[in-house]
Amino acid sequence: MTRRKLKRLALPALVVMIAAVVAVPALAQTAPRATTLKAVGKPSFKAKRYVNDGMHFNRDAVTIRKGGTLTLVDETKAPHTLSLVKRSQLPRTMSQMESCFGKRPCDDLAVAHGAVNPDTGEEQEPTTPLVNVGAAGFNRPGDSTLIPPGGRTKVKITGSSDKYDLCAIHPWMLGKVNVVG
Repeated sequence: MTRRKLKRLALPALVVMIAAVVAVPALAQTAPRATTLKAVGKPSFKAKRYVNDGMHFNRDAVTIRKGGTLTLVDETKAPHTLSLVKRSQLPRTMSQMESCFGKRPCDDLAVAHGAVNPDTGEEQEPTTPLVNVGAAGFNRPGDSTLIPPGGRTKVKITGSSDKYDLCAIHPWMLGKVNVVG
């Protein structure tokens, strides 16, 4: 390439880089202070063929500002949780999903919510709607909230890093909370 052609390419490249430097902080400021995540879908069944539980969160990821409020709404009429877990604890295979109770985090979350008696292993009505393992707010793995059937609840996102979540009752319902700022 000639020097003249390089100069012609350098100016547009410089403009793009400057635009990126300006745009990234602007995007951070536009992240919402409040957003909603819904549990949607329903089970289906065909005799001698299949059972399909189509419940899921309506978005795989939500973006929210640090300190913002995440409203959780259930449209399935079934109980759910939004439970923060480590990224490595998210099930990636059917086997991992099925073993969420046992080797993965669902057992611990069920006990923390009082939905499983730790002494007998017996299921019972949850006694603790909000589990907070660290500083106040949703900020680290182990924090969890129950979403009542057909109801709604709110949590304040306080940590500054992205969070990974799943429903400890239906561990295929999983996602990510992108935290900005």
